[in-house]
Amino acid sequence: MASDRTLTPDELLRLRERLDEIDDGIIDLIAERQDIVTTIGEHKLKTGVALRHFEREREVIDRGVQRAESLGVSGRVAREILETLIHHSLGKQETHKLAHSEHGQGKQALVIGGLGRMGVWMSRYLDMVGYHVDVADPAEAESPFDRIENWEAVIDNYDLVVVAVPLRPSNAILHRLAELKPRGLVFDIGSLKSPMQGGLEALAAAGCRVCSVHPMFGPNEIGLSGRHILFVDVGDAEALAEARALFAHTAAECVDLSLQEHDEVMAWVLGLSHLVNIAFASALAESGEAVPLLRRISSSTFNAQLKVAAQVVSENPHLYYEIQQGNAMTGVVVDHFRRVLDDLARAVRVGDEITWTKSMENANRRISTKRANGG
Repeated sequence: MASDRTLTPDELLRLRERLDEIDDGIIDLIAERQDIVTTIGEHKLKTGVALRHFEREREVIDRGVQRAESLGVSGRVAREILETLIHHSLGKQETHKLAHSEHGQGKQALVIGGLGRMGVWMSRYLDMVGYHVDVADPAEAESPFDRIENWEAVIDNYDLVVVAVPLRPSNAILHRLAELKPRGLVFDIGSLKSPMQGGLEALAAAGCRVCSVHPMFGPNEIGLSGRHILFVDVGDAEALAEARALFAHTAAECVDLSLQEHDEVMAWVLGLSHLVNIAFASALAESGEAVPLLRRISSSTFNAQLKVAAQVVSENPHLYYEIQQGNAMTGVVVDHFRRVLDDLARAVRVGDEITWTKSMENANRRISTKRANGG
């Protein structure tokens, strides 16, 4: 029961000690939960059960939210905690399953650009599923994998060739591969496909096993639960199926797209989101001395936007320029965004509350998270 009196130093100390005990207990319970997750993961591995069980995940979260609210705890906080625990649990099961999959056992893989950030991720992933991995990259960096100085001379040694170089040189490398006609499966992992369309089509015309892949996540991801991997068909259904099989042991969502569809979608998914966040961060940066004050008095909406924008502007600016400049659909998306922004600014300027309100209500109807999730 609340009291008007203040705590004595001894009472405050005892309460803090009790908080420490509770925090330790929470960590102990998380560790116990992870042990159970490992046991369940081993069962899934032996029986071939899928990693994700969406109905069970919903059941766990709904039950936790209801219990939290019955105890006066925020349901939103409970949902965030449980979603985080589930994500890490799936990642643990996924890693265990990958290590035992032996998908690439006895096979050789070459990652061209294997010392770049996504190249490193791809190399480690292939190593985890059993491939012997070599990397080819002019960069000066340490690597646990064997480095190949002249990959063209040994290209037929590989069952799999992954092109993980920046967008601009990708097309030339794909064209060179088409001339060499490697026996193994070839795919790139670029964020855009139109800049390398000629190279992909040249590989297909040369009779090579080729497709295109786009992991929709950054190089720091471990578990792929809730992440998407896009697979682009360039005319070889068997090559596409082989690439998909490479990720079959993960909990990633796999989506098939055509070459044209891929870049049209990326203009919105990457192009617009990057543009909005870079513009937001740049506008804040130009406010100069106001930035520290804004951090101190900011709202939850501002903090959430700032966190995303800070992450975006910390990434490779040359890559993000290429994603904008290399997509033929960028101009269409930018014009659309500018028109919407101008309409909202005009509504405020002339006191047109109806236009403003309709814009927000229409956006809510179309993109509401609850509606998108069937809630």
